[in-house]
Amino acid sequence: MNYETTTTYDLINDAKSRGYEATRNLKELVSTTTTVDEDGNERGLSFLTIKKSYFSKYCPELLPKARIKKPTMKELVLAM
Repeated sequence: MNYETTTTYDLINDAKSRGYEATRNLKELVSTTTTVDEDGNERGLSFLTIKKSYFSKYCPELLPKARIKKPTMKELVLAM
């Protein structure tokens, strides 16, 4: 499984293959509500948030690594 190209169906199939615990955790993530909008509708987690949470629990080695931040021009000049 690849983090960048994972779809909803990939997450579902992976959870099924991992068994009951993974399926239950995925269902909990999907049913979690985060906010209520101005119309009173509950909003759930976005797919990207669900995918990141699932990968962090079951496949942390596949999550993208943090990039090294390049120094700004001001930082380079002040370091001289």
